Amino acid sequence: MESNLSGLVPAAGLVPALPPAVTLGLTAAYTTLYALLFFSVYAQLWLVLLYGHKRLSYQTVFLALCLLWAALRTTLFSFYFRDTPRANRLGPLPFWLLYCCPVCLQFFTLTLMNLYFAQVVFKAKVKRRPEMSRGLLAVRGAFVGASLLFLLVNVLCAVLSHRRRAQPWALLLVRVLVSDSLFVICALSLAACLCLVARRAPSTSIYLEAKGTSVCQAAAMGGAMVLLYASRACYNLTAL
Repeated sequence: MESNLSGLVPAAGLVPALPPAVTLGLTAAYTTLYALLFFSVYAQLWLVLLYGHKRLSYQTVFLALCLLWAALRTTLFSFYFRDTPRANRLGPLPFWLLYCCPVCLQFFTLTLMNLYFAQVVFKAKVKRRPEMSRGLLAVRGAFVGASLLFLLVNVLCAVLSHRRRAQPWALLLVRVLVSDSLFVICALSLAACLCLVARRAPSTSIYLEAKGTSVCQAAAMGGAMVLLYASRACYNLTAL
């Protein structure tokens, strides 16, 4: 891909998109924010342990995923202070961990939130219709399958791209189409679950009412997430 680009744009005509001072400032700002997020989540996990809350729950798994995501992002951005060329010449495993794994973790947190709110909705229905328990199992299987598909596509694309068995642009296109489609689908599912939880009273709406969230606010949050991931998909396709 580098040879194709060099044939289209002369190397002498390539200039940095931002001045070095701006780039350094943004790098410092992002590294600081990711580090603060890491220590914040780390402190919350210690509080869970200190106050004797359930150690294996949706909350602790969500916090653990966020902790790992923040750690990987902090490590990646720390490279850009003095050793940017090395960050672009990493081996297959470090490259995947720093560049691809955070995206997978972000998707896993989205599916985890889907599973939590879907469980709230289905447990409320199971009290009146016991046969709905099968629906909950199907939903869990669907989200686990989506997570495995997302992970498999990202790993395969990274491995094939490193071994140059296929055109890089084709691999990027496949990865973007699959990954962003799954992001948008999960965002739509989460928005639907939030609306269902907020509208069903009092067995499910109490989960949101405890946080002072109304039906309109839940719908707004769901719409914002759908818009966020849809705009991200459009941006990635436009960039390709």
